[in-house]
Amino acid sequence: MTDPRLKKLARLLTEYSTAMKRGDRVLLDLIDVPDEFSVELIRAARAIGATPLVEMRHTRVSREILRGTNHKHAGLVRDIEMFRMKKVQAYVAIRGSHNASETSDVPSGLMALYSKVLRPVLNYRVNKTRWCVLRWPTPSMAQAANMSTEAFEDFYFEVCTMDYRKMARAMLPLQKRMLKADRVHLKAPGTDLTFSIKGIGAQPCVGLRNIPDGEVFSCPVKNSVNGVIQFNTPTIYSGVRFENIRLEFKDGRIIKATSSNTKRLNEILDTDAGARYIGEFSLGFSV
Repeated sequence: MTDPRLKKLARLLTEYSTAMKRGDRVLLDLIDVPDEFSVELIRAARAIGATPLVEMRHTRVSREILRGTNHKHAGLVRDIEMFRMKKVQAYVAIRGSHNASETSDVPSGLMALYSKVLRPVLNYRVNKTRWCVLRWPTPSMAQAANMSTEAFEDFYFEVCTMDYRKMARAMLPLQKRMLKADRVHLKAPGTDLTFSIKGIGAQPCVGLRNIPDGEVFSCPVKNSVNGVIQFNTPTIYSGVRFENIRLEFKDGRIIKATSSNTKRLNEILDTDAGARYIGEFSLGFSV
Protein backbone atom coordinates (compact mmCIF):
# COMPACT_ATOMS: atom_id res chain seq x y z
CA MET A 1 0.00 0.00 0.00
CA THR A 2 1.35 3.43 -0.98
CA ASP A 3 2.15 5.79 1.88
CA PRO A 4 -0.71 8.38 1.80
CA ARG A 5 1.80 11.10 2.63
CA LEU A 6 3.42 10.63 -0.78
CA LYS A 7 0.13 11.21 -2.57
CA LYS A 8 -0.60 14.28 -0.44
CA LEU A 9 2.80 15.83 -1.18
CA ALA A 10 2.52 15.06 -4.90
CA ARG A 11 -0.85 16.80 -5.07
CA LEU A 12 0.47 19.83 -3.20
CA LEU A 13 3.36 20.22 -5.64
CA THR A 14 1.23 19.83 -8.77
CA GLU A 15 -2.04 21.49 -7.76
CA TYR A 16 -0.73 24.29 -5.52
CA SER A 17 3.00 24.98 -5.74
CA THR A 18 3.28 24.91 -9.54
CA ALA A 19 -0.45 25.31 -10.29
CA MET A 20 -0.31 22.85 -13.18
CA LYS A 21 -3.15 22.87 -15.66
CA ARG A 22 -4.33 20.78 -18.57
CA GLY A 23 -1.95 20.98 -21.50
CA ASP A 24 1.09 21.97 -19.43
CA ARG A 25 4.41 20.25 -20.02
CA VAL A 26 6.33 19.75 -16.77
CA LEU A 27 9.92 18.68 -16.12
CA LEU A 28 10.31 16.48 -13.04
CA ASP A 29 13.98 16.64 -12.04
CA LEU A 30 14.43 13.83 -9.49
CA ILE A 31 17.71 13.19 -7.66
CA ASP A 32 17.98 10.04 -5.53
CA VAL A 33 14.19 9.99 -5.06
CA PRO A 34 12.39 6.70 -4.33
CA ASP A 35 10.48 5.25 -7.26
CA GLU A 36 7.30 5.19 -5.17
CA PHE A 37 7.19 8.96 -4.95
CA SER A 38 8.33 9.47 -8.53
CA VAL A 39 5.34 7.41 -9.64
CA GLU A 40 2.94 9.39 -7.43
CA LEU A 41 4.27 12.67 -8.85
CA ILE A 42 3.84 11.45 -12.42
CA ARG A 43 0.29 10.30 -11.68
CA ALA A 44 -0.59 13.61 -9.99
CA ALA A 45 0.60 15.58 -13.03
CA ARG A 46 -1.29 13.33 -15.44
CA ALA A 47 -4.46 13.56 -13.35
CA ILE A 48 -4.47 17.30 -14.02
CA GLY A 49 -3.91 16.79 -17.72
CA ALA A 50 -0.24 17.81 -17.75
CA THR A 51 2.47 15.92 -19.61
CA PRO A 52 5.39 14.95 -17.35
CA LEU A 53 8.96 14.79 -18.64
CA VAL A 54 11.12 12.88 -16.14
CA GLU A 55 14.85 13.21 -15.45
CA MET A 56 16.34 10.72 -12.95
CA ARG A 57 19.70 11.64 -11.46
CA HIS A 58 22.01 10.11 -8.84
CA THR A 59 24.49 12.10 -6.76
CA ARG A 60 27.24 9.49 -7.02
CA VAL A 61 27.06 9.59 -10.81
CA SER A 62 26.84 13.40 -10.79
CA ARG A 63 30.04 13.52 -8.72
CA GLU A 64 31.92 11.61 -11.39
CA ILE A 65 30.55 13.87 -14.12
CA LEU A 66 31.67 16.97 -12.22
CA ARG A 67 35.15 15.58 -11.55
CA GLY A 68 35.86 15.51 -15.28
CA THR A 69 33.94 18.54 -16.48
CA ASN A 70 35.40 21.36 -18.58
CA HIS A 71 34.11 24.32 -20.61
CA LYS A 72 33.30 22.15 -23.61
CA HIS A 73 31.37 19.58 -21.59
CA ALA A 74 29.54 22.15 -19.44
CA GLY A 75 28.59 24.12 -22.54
CA LEU A 76 27.09 21.04 -24.18
CA VAL A 77 25.09 20.24 -21.03
CA ARG A 78 23.88 23.86 -20.89
CA ASP A 79 22.67 23.81 -24.49
CA ILE A 80 20.78 20.53 -24.04
CA GLU A 81 19.28 21.57 -20.70
CA MET A 82 18.23 24.95 -22.11
CA PHE A 83 16.53 23.35 -25.11
CA ARG A 84 14.53 21.09 -22.80
CA MET A 85 13.73 23.85 -20.31
CA LYS A 86 12.25 25.99 -23.09
CA LYS A 87 9.82 23.16 -23.89
CA VAL A 88 8.12 23.13 -20.46
CA GLN A 89 5.83 25.46 -18.52
CA ALA A 90 6.48 23.99 -15.06
CA TYR A 91 9.46 22.50 -13.23
CA VAL A 92 9.66 20.43 -10.05
CA ALA A 93 13.05 19.47 -8.61
CA ILE A 94 13.33 17.02 -5.74
CA ARG A 95 16.87 16.62 -4.49
CA GLY A 96 17.81 13.70 -2.33
CA SER A 97 21.27 12.51 -1.34
CA HIS A 98 22.26 9.35 0.49
CA ASN A 99 25.57 11.04 1.32
CA ALA A 100 25.37 14.80 1.84
CA SER A 101 29.16 15.02 1.37
CA GLU A 102 29.20 13.17 -1.96
CA THR A 103 30.74 16.07 -3.90
CA SER A 104 33.15 17.15 -1.15
CA ASP A 105 36.18 16.00 -3.17
CA VAL A 106 35.16 17.73 -6.38
CA PRO A 107 37.63 20.62 -6.89
CA SER A 108 35.97 23.94 -6.10
CA GLY A 109 37.21 25.37 -9.40
CA LEU A 110 35.28 22.75 -11.36
CA MET A 111 32.17 23.33 -9.27
CA ALA A 112 32.40 27.06 -9.95
CA LEU A 113 33.00 26.52 -13.67
CA TYR A 114 30.04 24.19 -14.06
CA SER A 115 27.71 26.47 -12.10
CA LYS A 116 28.75 29.55 -14.06
CA VAL A 117 28.33 27.93 -17.48
CA LEU A 118 24.90 26.52 -16.60
CA ARG A 119 23.67 29.73 -14.96
CA PRO A 120 21.55 30.74 -18.02
CA VAL A 121 19.46 27.58 -17.59
CA LEU A 122 18.79 28.45 -13.94
CA ASN A 123 17.92 32.02 -14.85
CA TYR A 124 15.48 30.89 -17.54
CA ARG A 125 13.83 28.40 -15.21
CA VAL A 126 13.43 30.98 -12.44
CA ASN A 127 12.01 33.67 -14.72
CA LYS A 128 10.06 31.72 -17.33
CA THR A 129 8.53 28.67 -15.62
CA ARG A 130 6.34 27.91 -12.62
CA TRP A 131 8.75 26.03 -10.40
CA CYS A 132 9.21 24.45 -6.99
CA VAL A 133 12.30 22.87 -5.41
CA LEU A 134 12.58 20.69 -2.32
CA ARG A 135 14.83 18.17 -0.63
CA TRP A 136 13.98 14.51 -0.11
CA PRO A 137 14.32 13.14 3.45
CA THR A 138 17.20 10.68 3.83
CA PRO A 139 19.03 9.00 6.70
CA SER A 140 21.86 11.46 6.02
CA MET A 141 19.51 14.39 6.73
CA ALA A 142 18.11 12.67 9.82
CA GLN A 143 21.61 12.14 11.15
CA ALA A 144 22.46 15.80 10.62
CA ALA A 145 19.35 16.70 12.64
CA ASN A 146 20.26 14.20 15.39
CA MET A 147 16.98 12.37 14.79
CA SER A 148 15.99 8.83 13.94
CA THR A 149 15.11 8.25 10.29
CA GLU A 150 11.44 7.56 11.11
CA ALA A 151 11.07 10.60 13.36
CA PHE A 152 12.70 12.84 10.78
CA GLU A 153 10.44 11.55 8.00
CA ASP A 154 7.36 12.21 10.15
CA PHE A 155 8.61 15.75 10.82
CA TYR A 156 9.45 16.30 7.14
CA PHE A 157 6.07 15.29 5.74
CA GLU A 158 4.21 17.22 8.44
CA VAL A 159 5.89 20.52 7.54
CA CYS A 160 5.95 19.88 3.79
CA THR A 161 2.21 19.18 3.52
CA MET A 162 0.89 21.85 5.89
CA ASP A 163 -1.82 24.33 4.93
CA TYR A 164 0.23 26.90 3.02
CA ARG A 165 -2.84 28.90 2.04
CA LYS A 166 -3.54 29.49 5.73
CA MET A 167 0.12 30.39 6.30
CA ALA A 168 -0.07 32.95 3.49
CA ARG A 169 -2.83 34.81 5.31
CA ALA A 170 -0.86 34.76 8.57
CA MET A 171 2.15 36.37 6.85
CA LEU A 172 0.37 39.55 5.83
CA PRO A 173 1.02 41.54 9.07
CA LEU A 174 4.76 40.75 8.92
CA GLN A 175 4.92 41.74 5.26
CA LYS A 176 3.21 45.06 5.98
CA ARG A 177 5.59 45.75 8.88
CA MET A 178 8.65 45.06 6.74
CA LEU A 179 7.39 47.27 3.92
CA LYS A 180 7.39 50.21 6.36
CA ALA A 181 10.82 49.42 7.81
CA ASP A 182 14.07 51.22 7.12
CA ARG A 183 16.82 50.19 9.52
CA VAL A 184 17.28 46.63 10.75
CA HIS A 185 19.54 45.78 13.69
CA LEU A 186 20.28 42.12 14.46
CA LYS A 187 21.86 41.30 17.83
CA ALA A 188 22.63 37.84 19.19
CA PRO A 189 25.62 35.95 20.60
CA GLY A 190 28.43 36.66 18.14
CA THR A 191 26.16 38.84 15.97
CA ASP A 192 25.80 42.61 15.75
CA LEU A 193 24.65 43.56 12.25
CA THR A 194 22.93 46.66 10.86
CA PHE A 195 21.51 47.36 7.40
CA SER A 196 18.63 49.06 5.57
CA ILE A 197 15.76 47.47 3.64
CA LYS A 198 14.08 50.77 2.76
CA GLY A 199 12.38 50.63 -0.62
CA ILE A 200 13.44 47.05 -1.30
CA GLY A 201 10.08 45.41 -0.66
CA ALA A 202 9.07 42.23 1.19
CA GLN A 203 8.10 38.94 -0.41
CA PRO A 204 6.14 36.26 1.48
CA CYS A 205 7.20 32.66 0.80
CA VAL A 206 4.11 30.47 0.92
CA GLY A 207 5.09 27.16 -0.66
CA LEU A 208 5.05 28.33 -4.28
CA ARG A 209 8.81 28.06 -4.91
CA ASN A 210 10.28 26.04 -2.08
CA ILE A 211 8.93 23.36 0.24
CA PRO A 212 8.98 23.58 3.22
CA ASP A 213 8.43 27.31 3.38
CA GLY A 214 7.50 30.05 5.81
CA GLU A 215 9.41 33.31 5.63
CA VAL A 216 8.95 36.85 4.40
CA PHE A 217 12.16 37.90 2.71
CA SER A 218 13.77 41.11 1.70
CA CYS A 219 17.27 42.19 0.70
CA PRO A 220 19.62 44.80 2.19
CA VAL A 221 20.29 48.03 0.40
CA LYS A 222 23.67 47.53 -1.19
CA ASN A 223 26.50 49.14 0.78
CA SER A 224 24.27 49.50 3.89
CA VAL A 225 25.44 46.36 5.71
CA ASN A 226 27.93 46.74 8.54
CA GLY A 227 28.95 44.56 11.46
CA VAL A 228 29.29 40.86 12.03
CA ILE A 229 27.03 37.81 11.90
CA GLN A 230 27.83 34.35 13.28
CA PHE A 231 25.87 31.16 12.62
CA ASN A 232 25.57 28.47 15.29
CA THR A 233 24.03 25.85 12.98
CA PRO A 234 26.17 23.64 10.71
CA THR A 235 25.43 23.76 6.98
CA ILE A 236 26.48 21.76 3.93
CA TYR A 237 27.27 23.48 0.63
CA SER A 238 28.47 21.58 -2.44
CA GLY A 239 29.09 18.54 -0.30
CA VAL A 240 31.25 20.35 2.27
CA ARG A 241 30.19 20.78 5.90
CA PHE A 242 30.71 24.20 7.47
CA GLU A 243 30.42 25.06 11.16
CA ASN A 244 30.72 28.33 13.11
CA ILE A 245 30.53 30.52 10.02
CA ARG A 246 31.40 34.11 10.88
CA LEU A 247 31.08 36.94 8.35
CA GLU A 248 32.31 40.48 8.90
CA PHE A 249 30.87 43.29 6.72
CA LYS A 250 31.88 46.80 5.84
CA ASP A 251 29.66 48.91 3.57
CA GLY A 252 27.94 45.83 2.16
CA ARG A 253 31.04 43.80 1.43
CA ILE A 254 32.31 40.74 3.29
CA ILE A 255 35.78 41.73 4.41
CA LYS A 256 36.47 38.66 6.55
CA ALA A 257 34.99 35.16 6.52
CA THR A 258 35.94 32.30 8.82
CA SER A 259 34.50 28.86 9.59
CA SER A 260 35.55 25.30 10.30
CA ASN A 261 36.78 25.30 6.69
CA THR A 262 37.86 28.89 6.11
CA LYS A 263 39.76 28.17 2.89
CA ARG A 264 36.80 26.52 1.10
CA LEU A 265 34.37 29.14 2.41
CA ASN A 266 36.44 31.95 0.88
CA GLU A 267 36.76 30.05 -2.39
CA ILE A 268 32.97 29.90 -2.59
CA LEU A 269 32.56 33.58 -1.75
CA ASP A 270 35.03 34.49 -4.49
CA THR A 271 32.91 32.83 -7.21
CA ASP A 272 30.06 34.49 -9.09
CA ALA A 273 27.53 32.34 -7.20
CA GLY A 274 28.93 33.36 -3.83
CA ALA A 275 29.75 37.01 -4.46
CA ARG A 276 30.94 38.91 -1.42
CA TYR A 277 28.40 41.69 -1.77
CA ILE A 278 25.50 41.09 0.60
CA GLY A 279 23.22 43.08 -1.69
CA GLU A 280 23.02 39.99 -3.90
CA PHE A 281 21.51 37.89 -1.11
CA SER A 282 18.13 37.85 0.57
CA LEU A 283 17.29 37.88 4.26
CA GLY A 284 14.22 36.06 5.47
CA PHE A 285 12.15 36.48 8.62
CA SER A 286 9.94 33.56 9.62
CA VAL A 287 6.40 33.86 10.88
